[in-house]
Amino acid sequence: MFRPILCVAFVTTSLLTHSTLVADEASSGLPETKVLFEDDFEGRSTLGEGYRTGRGMEAGWSIRDGVLFGKQIRDDHGSTMRKQMEFGDLYVSFDFRFNGGSRFNFVIDDNNDKSVHAGHVARASLSPKRISISDDKLGSMNLEVRQKRQQKSLPAEEQKELDALLARTQASAEISAKRGEWHQLELIIRGTVMTVHFDGNEVVSLDSPGFAHPTKTQFGMTVNGTSIDFDNLKVFATE
Repeated sequence: MFRPILCVAFVTTSLLTHSTLVADEASSGLPETKVLFEDDFEGRSTLGEGYRTGRGMEAGWSIRDGVLFGKQIRDDHGSTMRKQMEFGDLYVSFDFRFNGGSRFNFVIDDNNDKSVHAGHVARASLSPKRISISDDKLGSMNLEVRQKRQQKSLPAEEQKELDALLARTQASAEISAKRGEWHQLELIIRGTVMTVHFDGNEVVSLDSPGFAHPTKTQFGMTVNGTSIDFDNLKVFATE
């Protein structure tokens, strides 16, 4: 059964030379086809139609000079923004810049899936020194798993099983994302495999069944700290 694969690309227009260089050096070689969606964040100061932010987090997202800025404004949660779109497999490429913020998640959701917390089925989490990826569908965001994690104590055998499940649904790698500088990240989900490239180099990959969840309804960022910056969004249909 055919499932569309989406390619999402954030490319920095305000630093065109840098962006073009990163795109040329870090391209994964997937063929680009029809552009399904394009947004260069020019000519406006808010996200606008087709996006949503977390409740009470509208002030956490702004657009200036064609760049999207995200900052945490609530103590209890990072600022979230999501782009609504239905897809199965996914190819995502974007430039980002740590500009005071400490961490961001690129989160993939299915808002109709009630077996996971807040619809979360997959994510990549980045700090300046580390990237982690996780199968949220079967791992940490699965409601049964969350319930066990929230218990103060589990029988030894159950705790061992829980630790093993979390280990096999997560993977991580060291990176060096210099603050104030633009970097590129590519994230690819094909079937059960998620692979991430940082500045053109593959840094982490994980094969886990939850990535193949067939219906996903949105993707986007959750930002922790003062500011993390992103730019131009394109969505391609790929084969």
